[in-house]
Amino acid sequence: MKNLTEIWPLILAAASAFVLLANAAEKIAKAVQLAKAPSARQDERLDKVEKHMKEIDGFLAKDKLRLDSLEDGNRVTQRALLALLDHSIDGNNIKQMQEAKDALQNHLINR
Repeated sequence: MKNLTEIWPLILAAASAFVLLANAAEKIAKAVQLAKAPSARQDERLDKVEKHMKEIDGFLAKDKLRLDSLEDGNRVTQRALLALLDHSIDGNNIKQMQEAKDALQNHLINR
């Protein structure tokens, strides 16, 4: 029985050390997780921003195509108007009017 009374404090000390180490490991893991939390939130925010930027870039590309198309239409319309003015002034500019008509027709068909 004397051996059991000598071993019992050793068993208790080992069990206490194990519980103490487990608690310490849990606290360390929680501290590491808290330290990484801002980085995880920041990564999540950056992912949202990047997704939003891709969406905005798509909108901008579509807007540029539309504005380019409108600009081309305005240019063709202005040439046609100029041809009409030239023809109204001197009545001899039929070739320019035909070219303006063809350009306007092509623009209206191809847009």
